[in-house]
Amino acid sequence: MLEDEKLDQVKNRTWFYQFDLPDGSQTTTDVPPAVLPIHIARRDKLRRIIKQYVPDSGDLIAYDFASHEGYYAIELARHFKQVRGFEIRQQSLEAAQLITDVLKLRNLEYCRADLQVMQYDPSQTADFVLLYGLIYHLENPVHTLRLASQMTRKHILIETQIFPYDMSGLIEDGAYSNQRRVEGVFGLVPDYAARREGGSTDIALVPSLNALLFLMREFGFATIQVLPSGEDEYEQFTRRMRVLIYGQK
Repeated sequence: MLEDEKLDQVKNRTWFYQFDLPDGSQTTTDVPPAVLPIHIARRDKLRRIIKQYVPDSGDLIAYDFASHEGYYAIELARHFKQVRGFEIRQQSLEAAQLITDVLKLRNLEYCRADLQVMQYDPSQTADFVLLYGLIYHLENPVHTLRLASQMTRKHILIETQIFPYDMSGLIEDGAYSNQRRVEGVFGLVPDYAARREGGSTDIALVPSLNALLFLMREFGFATIQVLPSGEDEYEQFTRRMRVLIYGQK
């Protein structure tokens, strides 16, 4: 397919993301204007983390978990030597490849994967792993977090909505004299596997912040930082209903 034909395909499609195109135009999106700033906020935070913690990114490999239409994988490709996106939906994979071709990025590839069941392969590891907008759509978030941690050689960046209350305490384990500490909770919610933004099932478990931090410690991250949010940022970040967490091994 010729370059002009691919560009026409991009322009004739309705996207989840608003991509800047080579001719100065932008893709058409059906995301409400009030929600669109979250995409920019995520991108800007990703750029800041790379600049602050990954100065040698040009020599490194990055993975994007749930790469969707490729918006953040494309941003990673502008900083890292090689990038791979993992995505379950064929329609999203095709869209991502189309926009990647139009933007003429040659260091970015995509593969189809269900991250809730995918098994760890030691040959697939990266210096930097990105999990944006994923965890709160998963029925099995612990598996996916463990997988991401196994595939991470050093850096991880997670963005997720969270269960709004941290809970802790003790719970009995077989007898009153045996008790275990509660390190967090998951909120059980319906999801929407039939929609482009949903997970692979119609059930999701949304973690509390302390649950997420506990799992990151358990999975080997020695440095963990919950990124601060300014008053002028997207409202969910400001209200701490959505957080970004950077981890380093």
